[in-house]
Amino acid sequence: MKKTSLNDIAQQLGVSKTLVSLVLNGKAREHRISEEVCKKVIDLAKELNYKPNQIAKGLRTGKTNTIGLIIADIANPFFGKLGREIEREAAMYGYRIIFCSSDESAENSETQIEMLQQGLVDGFIISPPAGSQSQIQSLEKSKTPYVLVDRYFPEIKSNFVVVDNFKASYEATLYLLNKGFKRIACVTISARLVNMLDRVEGYKKALNDAGVENPDKLLRILPFSHEKDDVFDAVKQLVLDENEAPDAILFTTSKVGIMGLECIHSLELKIPENVAVVSFDDPDAYRISQPPVSAIAQPLKELGTQSVKVLLDIINNRENRPPRKEITLKTNFIARKSTEG
Repeated sequence: MKKTSLNDIAQQLGVSKTLVSLVLNGKAREHRISEEVCKKVIDLAKELNYKPNQIAKGLRTGKTNTIGLIIADIANPFFGKLGREIEREAAMYGYRIIFCSSDESAENSETQIEMLQQGLVDGFIISPPAGSQSQIQSLEKSKTPYVLVDRYFPEIKSNFVVVDNFKASYEATLYLLNKGFKRIACVTISARLVNMLDRVEGYKKALNDAGVENPDKLLRILPFSHEKDDVFDAVKQLVLDENEAPDAILFTTSKVGIMGLECIHSLELKIPENVAVVSFDDPDAYRISQPPVSAIAQPLKELGTQSVKVLLDIINNRENRPPRKEITLKTNFIARKSTEG
């Protein structure tokens, strides 16, 4: 089926293509086009289901009302939900989202940014993978509107919206200590990203403050491109240790946490009787799990809302760039039966 063009509308009404374009782009009044003509153009455009070519429009006006969202890992439930919140907030301002997933690859991220910079988007919201510092520096240098979400690079001054990962991890570990758990393990991923580093440091600081010696003893760091077998091997090594088996485990991402739970259940261990569990993020699976899993819930709606607002502020004030925004939000610890030891 042929797509309706501006020329199709112009020919049917016997007017110029330029006139139709002015009406549909909201410029009729300044060009003194009558309301009667405007109504005819708009009515016929609706009747023919006219859809503007956003790329062509962007080339003409320099604005596409589209945001490029590059998330880090589509397989992680956290990013799926965050993407949905960003899309909802953007729609409130008449913006659409083009989704990309870098799969935690700096090479993928670079390709996606280069593609979207070809007049497709007005700005970016990015969860940058490790090793992508040069890409962010390039965006900063070119004054391309962007905001980082979930993680950032401390050495680069940029706009970002994140949570206080150190405090969240510290308080979750302290909660386990106060519940009487003494051997608390942490299963995390190897990353040069500040969010993962802060989660591990918060865990270790809580143990140090409680007088626990050698907090690295029960820390397991998985390869960054971790697979199910990596998680299973780490959890098995911990829980089947006859001398130093942990009585609680903190998982630093929900992707790792879900795999860890599967491993614990496959070994026929009981939660929390054999080992208590806490995880970052709060996917639906944790609420319906048996038992329900204690979680460090990130404020997804606020992360999405703030990242869109910061970006649109930059887009709408490109000539007079607003002050840099560095926003750190609080998490919410949700205690459930997985930690009722």
